[in-house]
Amino acid sequence: MNLEELARRVAALEEEVGVLRQEAAAARALAAGADRDVADYRAELRGHTRVLSALRETQLDQGQAITGLGEKVDQLTATVGHLRDQHGASLTEIVGLLGQLIDREGGQQ
Repeated sequence: MNLEELARRVAALEEEVGVLRQEAAAARALAAGADRDVADYRAELRGHTRVLSALRETQLDQGQAITGLGEKVDQLTATVGHLRDQHGASLTEIVGLLGQLIDREGGQQ
């Protein structure tokens, strides 16, 4: 191998090393960007997880509140039924007494 061919091969290698250095720098820049993207996605995922946890807690609280309201409605329904029964009996008695008065009044005329 002569000196001229060796110089040509060294120049080609130097050129190839320069290209490889540029490609390596570009790859490092892409990797850094990907790392930032992953960090952003992780932060966003943590935010979504916190929101879902808060929503779950709210739903549990609301479920308990609904259960409590259901129990109160059941109690009120029982109370109204009891009052209806009491007033129904009283109204029946009042109607009977009014009927007796009407009968007495009718017999006195």
